[in-house]
Parts: sequence; structure tokens; C-alpha cells
Amino acid sequence: MPTLYRQYRPKTFAEVLGQDHVRIPLENSLKTNKISHAYLFSGPRGTGKTTMARLLAKAVNCPNRGEAADPCQKCDICQEINDGRSVDIIEIDAASNRGIDEVRELREKIAFAPGRSKYRVYIIDEVHMLTKEAFNALLKTLEEPPEHAIFVLATTELHKVPETIVSRCQRYQFHLAPSEQLIGLIKAIAKKEKFPISDEAIGLIARRAEGSYRDALSLLGSVVGQSDDLSAETLRKLLGLPQGEVVDGLITSLQTGNAQATIAVIKDFLALGGDLSVLVKSASEELKEIVFQNESEVERAEAARLLEQLMLILNQIKTSSDPTALMTARLYSLASGNQKTTPSVEPAIQIPVSTELNQVADIQKVPTPEAAEMYTPVDAVTASPNPASVDQADFWQNLVAEVKNHNHALYAIIRSAELLEMTEDNLVVGVQFRFYVDRLHEPKNRSLVESLASKLAGQTLHLKCQVTGKAPARAEAASNLMETVVEVFEITE
Repeated sequence: MPTLYRQYRPKTFAEVLGQDHVRIPLENSLKTNKISHAYLFSGPRGTGKTTMARLLAKAVNCPNRGEAADPCQKCDICQEINDGRSVDIIEIDAASNRGIDEVRELREKIAFAPGRSKYRVYIIDEVHMLTKEAFNALLKTLEEPPEHAIFVLATTELHKVPETIVSRCQRYQFHLAPSEQLIGLIKAIAKKEKFPISDEAIGLIARRAEGSYRDALSLLGSVVGQSDDLSAETLRKLLGLPQGEVVDGLITSLQTGNAQATIAVIKDFLALGGDLSVLVKSASEELKEIVFQNESEVERAEAARLLEQLMLILNQIKTSSDPTALMTARLYSLASGNQKTTPSVEPAIQIPVSTELNQVADIQKVPTPEAAEMYTPVDAVTASPNPASVDQADFWQNLVAEVKNHNHALYAIIRSAELLEMTEDNLVVGVQFRFYVDRLHEPKNRSLVESLASKLAGQTLHLKCQVTGKAPARAEAASNLMETVVEVFEITE
């Protein structure tokens, strides 16, 4: 039995999914017989580049096509191409034929006329793998090709193809498949093949395929061959996908800065034979959904910050000799808020807190930054206000450190602020920009700061912000101003 992706490879242009921006121009050029001598198909793996190249090769050579774009599929030439027997369709894998000798051999043979077809079509896959000398030799051929020759170059890394080559081709960029389209394709094939698979399992396959049509059908074929039980639970085990609660546990531990919980999640997942990169990718997918769908700007900003860090980690492991060790170290550093593995700040001096504060929810046990809404309102703190007894410099240092432990994005703002005044009821903070005031006044951020400040001071405090229009007086904060702006605005290099 052929593999599913070969069995269901499109045989007409209309069957090519998700690439209308490529299909329609090619169909129009075929209908008007305006055929180029060179095409360049670029895009992610499994999106239809080679399939489209073969359809184009078949269409330009079909004698019965007439004014239509699609080949007839019935003539001898169409049958030969379908069976891979055509001597006029030459497919070259540049990954294993990347030298100048192979390209010189191609140049010598290209002068010969086609055997049975109108055109001799050369399909060069992964063309970016050619050497510099091979590209130079290919360029000579593209500049003065014989009329009977057509080149179709395909690549997943367009930036590695010299501009001199790109400029001599008609270029088309292929796109990743939308999740809904992959799910529809898998459902249609599963129904036709009578595979007993649940909708949840289909969704897992579509997610694991990451936008690749070929990967989706390959995964479907592999799980069908391994098990008759195509439930979501079985597919998670076969594909090495983590449970939803494992993904949520990793995200929560990273958001709350709970490094110990992060390590525990990783250890348990690895003990079950899981691939840590798959877990990180799954967490990235969840965070991406939060960024796209969450209406809370605070939650969206936090998810975007964490998503960026996870993507950087996935990029770093590409050249690592031990990806699992590197990911573990980076995730631990991310959770602990020490991504550069620099020593943390010295613990601030502890200020005695009134026993009445035991009535307030233990801040260290709050599971997420968003759970600040669950803190006991600051009005419930009944300690006797005595601002004169509090060393305000030590108090502010402690407050900044506490904010860092609970919400790193908020810490980026508060560390650049300065304490202007501390009265019996109010904590007056000066910031340099109006943007900082808006962020600090967001309900969840405000609740977190007020709860932490009230606990440290032993009195009820309400946050008030003022725009001072100047950098804070503290030398440390002033020196960190640029770093603060970078973190607040999620700027990357």
C-alpha cells in the first residue's frame, strides 16, 4: 500500500490546497501559452512545491490539454510522468548532487532535444544546497537556455539562493497550511479510508504537522499502521505529545517564576520518554493562541514575552550538542528570572510585619500573576498605620524585589520608578512616562503592587502615580533605564 501522501498527491491544479496565489497565475500562463523558461518555488517543507512542479511539467507536455490548464491524465506522456518513467522530466536532488561537476553534466545534456515531449523539464529540489561554483555554472545555463528546456527550482531556504539566480526566474512563495485546512484534509481522507479517528485526535495530528500537508498525511499513515485505537490519548503516546495539563504546568511555572516547579515538570515528562523540544513547541503553540485570542492586554503582553523567549530557546538548540540539557538550563533560568545566568540581587532587609497581616492571602502561594485579583483587598489590612517607623529606602528596595519575584514585566517598570511619598494611606510613585502610569494602573498590576506594599509596610496603602518627566534619582535605576524600555516594549535584537 503506498504512503498516504503519495496516494493522495494532487493530480490536477484544482486539487492543490492553500496555494491559490501560485496556482491561479500558473493556470493563466498555461491557458495563454506564456511559459517561462525558469521558475523558482520557495516555501516551507510539505507545502506542495514539488507537486506543483510535476503538475507544471505534465501540463506543458500534455498533447491533449488544448486551452485548459490541467493535463488530460490519459495520454501516454501523462501516464509516463505519473509513473515516473518519462525521460524528459529530470528530477535532481541538489542536496546530494551539489557540485560543479553535476551541473556541468546537466549543461552538456541540456542541448539534446526531448525524446517524446515538447519540453525537457528539469526539477532541481533544495537548490539552495548547490555550491557557489555550481550556482555560477547554473547561471550560465539560465541566461541562455535552449527553447525546449524549462527549469523549476525548489527551495525551503530562499535567502541562500543567489540574487543572480532569483532574478532570472519567475518566483512563487508557498505558504503553510492553515490548521482548519489540514483538519479538513485529514477528515476527508480518514472518512474515505474508513479510519476510526476522533476529532480531537485529528486536531493533534494537524497541530503536530505544523502547516505541512505532507507531514499531516505521513503522521496519519504512521499512527494508523501502529494502532487500531485512534483516540487522542493513544495519539499523544505515539506522537510523543505532552498532555494538556503538562503544557499548562510548564507555562504556569514559567509565568510565576517557580523554577522548582519548572524542573519538576521537565523531569516527569522526560521520565515518561518525552522529547523536551516537543513540550516547548506545544507550550509555544498555547502561548501563541493566547496572544491571538486573549482580550486582556496584560495577559497578552505576558504571553508574548514568554513566547518570544521560548522561540529563542528553540532556535538556540539547533547547534547544540545536547539540546535537552541546554533547554533545561534555559527554562530554569527563564523561570527564575535570571536568563543571563548572572548573580541575582542581594536579598533586601526584611521589615517586620504586623501579625494582623496573617489575615491576608499568602502572596508567595499565589499560582499566577493574574491571580492578584484573589488577594484580600488592602482595605482589610488592619495594622496600625505608622509610616514614620518604616525606613522608606529599605521599603522601596524590598518592594521592587518582591515585584520582580511575582511579575517580571511589571518589575521592568517599577524598578525605573521612584518613591515620592509614603503617607498613612497612599504610596505615591513617580515615573518618567505616561505609558508607565497606564500600565501600573491596570487593575491586576495595581492590585499586586498594593498588596505587596501593604504587606511590607504593615499598613493599608493605595497606589498613586505621577509623571515626573525626569529620570529617577537613583543611580542604579537611571543606569538601567534603557534595559527597562527594552523589556517593557518587548524589544529584541
